Amino acid sequence: MRKLSLLVTSILFLLGISLSQITQTGNLNGKVTDTEGNPLPGVSVTIKSPALILPQMNATTNESGYFRFPALPPGVYTVTFEMPGFKTLVREGIRVSVGVTTTLDVSLELSPIQESIVVTGQSPTVDRQRTTLVRNLTTEFLQSIPATRTLGTFFNMVPGVTGDTAHGSSVRDNVYALDGVNITDPVTGTQAGSFSLDIMEELSVQTAGLPAEYGSVRGAMVNVVTKSGGNQFKGSISTYYRDDEIKALKLKMQADNKKGTIFEGQKSGFDYEIEPGINLGGPIIKDKIWFFTNLSFFKLQEYVFGYPYDKQPNNTPIDRFDVYPYIKFTYQATPNDRLVLSYNFYDLRRHHRGASAYRTEDTTWNQTTPIHTGNFQWTKLFGPNFFTNFKVAFLDYELNLMAKNASPNYIDQITSRDWGSYGYDDIYTRNRAQALADATWYVDNWIGRHELKAGLEGEFSWDSRRWRSNYDPKTGLGPFFYMRGTTPDYVIYYDNFKREDQKLYIGAFLQDTWNPVERLTINAGLRFEHQEGIIPKQGENRQPITILGIVCDPRVTETFKPMIWNTLSPRVGLNYDIFGNGKTVFKASFGRYYIANILQFFVTVNPNSFITYRYRLNPDFTPKGSLYSASSTANDRMDPDIKSPYLDELTVGIEREIIRDLSLGVRYIKKWDRNLIEGVDLTALDFDKLMSGADIFTVWTNYEPVNVVDPFDGKTVTFWKMKNTAVLARNYYTNPPGTERNYNGVEVTLNKRFSNRWMMMASYVYAKSWGLIGTDFDDSWTGTGYFNNPNAHINAYGEFPLERRHQFKLQGLWQGPWGFNISGYFRYLDGTRWTRTIRSYDLGLSLPQGTVTIYAEPRGSRKLPPLKILDLRVEKTFNILSGRKLGFFVDVFNVLNANTATGVWTQSSRSTTVAGKTVYFGQTTSIMDPRIARLGFRFDF
Repeated sequence: MRKLSLLVTSILFLLGISLSQITQTGNLNGKVTDTEGNPLPGVSVTIKSPALILPQMNATTNESGYFRFPALPPGVYTVTFEMPGFKTLVREGIRVSVGVTTTLDVSLELSPIQESIVVTGQSPTVDRQRTTLVRNLTTEFLQSIPATRTLGTFFNMVPGVTGDTAHGSSVRDNVYALDGVNITDPVTGTQAGSFSLDIMEELSVQTAGLPAEYGSVRGAMVNVVTKSGGNQFKGSISTYYRDDEIKALKLKMQADNKKGTIFEGQKSGFDYEIEPGINLGGPIIKDKIWFFTNLSFFKLQEYVFGYPYDKQPNNTPIDRFDVYPYIKFTYQATPNDRLVLSYNFYDLRRHHRGASAYRTEDTTWNQTTPIHTGNFQWTKLFGPNFFTNFKVAFLDYELNLMAKNASPNYIDQITSRDWGSYGYDDIYTRNRAQALADATWYVDNWIGRHELKAGLEGEFSWDSRRWRSNYDPKTGLGPFFYMRGTTPDYVIYYDNFKREDQKLYIGAFLQDTWNPVERLTINAGLRFEHQEGIIPKQGENRQPITILGIVCDPRVTETFKPMIWNTLSPRVGLNYDIFGNGKTVFKASFGRYYIANILQFFVTVNPNSFITYRYRLNPDFTPKGSLYSASSTANDRMDPDIKSPYLDELTVGIEREIIRDLSLGVRYIKKWDRNLIEGVDLTALDFDKLMSGADIFTVWTNYEPVNVVDPFDGKTVTFWKMKNTAVLARNYYTNPPGTERNYNGVEVTLNKRFSNRWMMMASYVYAKSWGLIGTDFDDSWTGTGYFNNPNAHINAYGEFPLERRHQFKLQGLWQGPWGFNISGYFRYLDGTRWTRTIRSYDLGLSLPQGTVTIYAEPRGSRKLPPLKILDLRVEKTFNILSGRKLGFFVDVFNVLNANTATGVWTQSSRSTTVAGKTVYFGQTTSIMDPRIARLGFRFDF
């Protein structure tokens, strides 16, 4: 009872003082016995590693023979076991990875004399403690595999991840962290900013079975752990370079894969790309203060097929310039106190954002994107059984998109081509401040062993968006004029505004990793989350406007909160060591994950935002009659009883260490994503009837069906005609019936850790992803239109565009003799899905609301051909003075020079023009990049 009272009191104390942590460390623990299996208390255990700022760390086994080293930086460790009367055992090459518990059970032999046994490279490959589906990409992997230099490239190498979707979750369901700083865009839920990949020590990606310490992650936890320096000054200088041709040597670096396609003779691919960088790290005070810094930039020019369409040849290069300096300090204030301070700056600059075969140079944006991230972390050890983490961090993100001239944007509805300008400026800042902490307590003698962890997390995010439209100087209308060739059809007017939004998030969790018996681990946890969407006072400079007899007031005179969510997320997992030797472990987990309350989910009801309306136009661009449709966020509302969307996830699998450093895993993953949020236009349908679960095509009040013959197959299809267009749309954001996603997947992995000069990561994933609300960027937020317009709902339930049913990935590295290294990355990815569409206008149907495009068959009925891509690297290294190393390498991407289609024309009711050629239904509109070579060197000193 005393122990139980102490346990409860300690938990309450932790919840009172601590703020969860995005884990940046791993754990090393184990049990020491004699050769007969009896536990050995009092054994001295010492660990050493270049990753440790201290020369070594020490622990002593307890009365049950257990030892542990918590919160270790990732790296390779040497572990020494010493006890009088026994042989000293030294285990070298023990890998500690982020988010993984490495369990090292050993036995010591009796010996009358002092002698040592050294065992090299026998590091466990199966985590007996965690149910999380985690993949850790080490420094050897990150530096050796041929890949484009982005975090997303390596993220998508992980099994089950394609197109930034992880096992059927949407692109907005991932969390990206740099040094534990959440660098996910607080507005869109996607990655914000970038950094030099040379700062990464390890990339940890968790895609399923996450414990309660992780909130707002329904897809993948993408965690970048950076380098820290060391007790010796070390650094590197590297450059990556590719070009269409090295003219001085008359050496082609890019092949042509366009023969036989509509792009034959067109300029495409890279003009050039260069990324130089320098790393430097070392001691400020040995064993006390380390530093690490990086300075890199990335410069690119490339071509987009057919851009710009108004110039011949279409070969204006698309430019990009990224700069990203980084610095980090690690301070071991005492043997039990470690402090880390880091800062990253990133800026992306380009002059052709939005370039395509349908745009001119003037209709693209100029972009600058300065982003600052900072982090302070303090890890405090209170002995081997208790430690805490505390973190404060910030993200300052500014996205500046500027039109190139003052002209409105003109769009030809026949050809889909644009001219004029992009039509508006969009200056959008997004910021986040974080405070996080957690505490971990180990209890060894209370109904088994426990690793108790508790924490609290606080986050405040805010944004500011300034929209400035370009208007026609004669009529004052704009910024979007829709044309029929050169004849004006209608205009969409956008009012200017400067909007502000805020979000408050507080999360608390308690979890226990419990070993009731030696071979069984139960992971149980509960997470509480409080989320608020906040619309502060704003818009005093705007005035109410009457539209279609309804007053729209964009001013916010008092702060209000459109959504407040309080949720509880249970998480439970089970690991069972089948044979008791740590080599074959059965794993199962179930968890509930609530959606991250990104700002984009509720900014739609900020009155101080978009006011738009449409006029039909005369040939001289003046309005033809009164306006015929309009919308205003001032007229939109949030359901006061709206529920937070949630995802339930079930995983069942087994992991087996086949031989030393080689493991096999098989796992089944199922997900149910429910209560997704959508806007419902109350002027278009019967809301009560919709919410009662009635058939979706029986609820529309302002639409009526119109039948027409589809010439593609001669069948009758139905479009929906708007009865009265002169209405002000009134969106009501709620959880309509049927807003769901579903996923079934099987993942098979075979991993060979780097040892004996080679490594390999292979995987096969079968994935099926279906429902109403898709996983791609445009379909995974609240503004899809499924409940605003019945035409959007036609054939909408089906298989998602980003789904790849079969996925095989293989990455490998071999260090050969004489300094030659060969590495490669091969993937077979089943084609993404697409759907035949038709347009009302093309079928001779004139609808009062304008041209409508619908799915002509169930969504996802067709798929693109599979991608088969092989990338290779050949490297030659030279050892120079005193351990310095110089390496030269050649990367070849798309070795087979495949030209597989990556896009097709989906409309069967009309053709289009791409790269100056007519393209019909099902024909290719985009293909893979050709075979491209990249040169590089790296000097380590």
